[in-house]
Amino acid sequence: MKASGEKKQGVSSGPVRHHRLRRGWIRPGTNADRVEVSLSAYRDMLVRIDDLRRSFRKRSDQALTASSADLRNSACNGTDLDVLLPECFALAGEACCRILGLDPFDTQIIGGIVIHREKIAEMRTGEGKTLTAVFPAYLNALTGKGVHVLTFNDYLARRDAGWMGPLYRFLGLTVGFVQEGMTVQDRQAAYGSDITYLTAKEAGFDYLRDSLRTDPGDLVHRSFHFAIVDEADSILIDEARIPLIIAGATDDTAVEAELLAEVAGRLHSDQDFEFDENYRNVSLTETGLKKAEHVLHCDNLYDASNTELLSRLHCAIHAEHLLKRGVDYIIREGRVELVDEFTGRVADKRRWPDGLQAAIEAKEHLTVRTGGRILNSISIQHFIEMYPRLGAMTATALPASSEFRRFYDLEIVSIPPHRACIRQDLPDLIFR
Repeated sequence: MKASGEKKQGVSSGPVRHHRLRRGWIRPGTNADRVEVSLSAYRDMLVRIDDLRRSFRKRSDQALTASSADLRNSACNGTDLDVLLPECFALAGEACCRILGLDPFDTQIIGGIVIHREKIAEMRTGEGKTLTAVFPAYLNALTGKGVHVLTFNDYLARRDAGWMGPLYRFLGLTVGFVQEGMTVQDRQAAYGSDITYLTAKEAGFDYLRDSLRTDPGDLVHRSFHFAIVDEADSILIDEARIPLIIAGATDDTAVEAELLAEVAGRLHSDQDFEFDENYRNVSLTETGLKKAEHVLHCDNLYDASNTELLSRLHCAIHAEHLLKRGVDYIIREGRVELVDEFTGRVADKRRWPDGLQAAIEAKEHLTVRTGGRILNSISIQHFIEMYPRLGAMTATALPASSEFRRFYDLEIVSIPPHRACIRQDLPDLIFR
């Protein structure tokens, strides 16, 4: 992700929650319903910010830091953030120049205003969304309630926190990031920062873990305040319904898991069992049912007393025929480790629940450990909705505009590139 690295050339001179028509909005009924395409409404604000920036250029670093402290006092004392926005954005823009050597484009400042107003800023790849997020993050962090910048993976969270950290610290704010494998103490420190970079999944899992803790001193989250979602289409749409699950131990026996793995290995697709249309679940055919009942010495697998056994058999079939080694999981040091289907990274300390983990271990002839049962779960969508205020950014918001409106009531502002794109997009070439 690229932020601007050259001097700006060009302009120098509360979220909407109801449906409306006006110039600059695409008419309802199209795929781009509620997409704002005119930026004229932001021009006056840009002029105010630019004027304030010229005054900040004459001040020393110490004076800028003192101004930031004054803004923080005002925000903590209840001053409306919209009132503080011009001065905050101007101060952050001047700090960007001095600390990072980057002079923000007008389009980046507009993107920051859009995000603060709880909308989605659609900005093309390479337009500097990382720097854009600094402006609303800084403004909303002044209240002391914390801001979460939700990125797509751990690498981006660590990179962006490190890259923007000196800027935030210059402005008197603390910054942290959360990664898989961190200790409770490290997580508490990161969440206690004014601005925290992390993935939506890590934030969600920490919420679930907090709900199971018995000692208040072990809680890592504080009350949610404001979230900025990067790659909004991926996090808010593609992964929205994927459940985050915390699993605990049960008293499964290794003998049963190995026997069921043997049964699953004898069954054949279409002949003994069938998949559903999404290839997520399996169901036995009459032929497969008879085979399984014979091996398990069971008269009727569908009898109420055999419900648990039938469920574990389905897990064994799922493990044998749907989950592939090297794709869905790997074997490392005698343990099954899950692979995140979206990032391709090994998921730290994560396991399948409801007997599926034991089924995989039995399939791979590993020591079958205690199985899992669901202790708590939440989808990404429902977790994100817990934030009182939400803004987002992505390069591809328009194709999912109806979903953003339906599930999150989020409007989209399409921000043109800082310079006209001269790239020629040729037809795709596909190779085996």
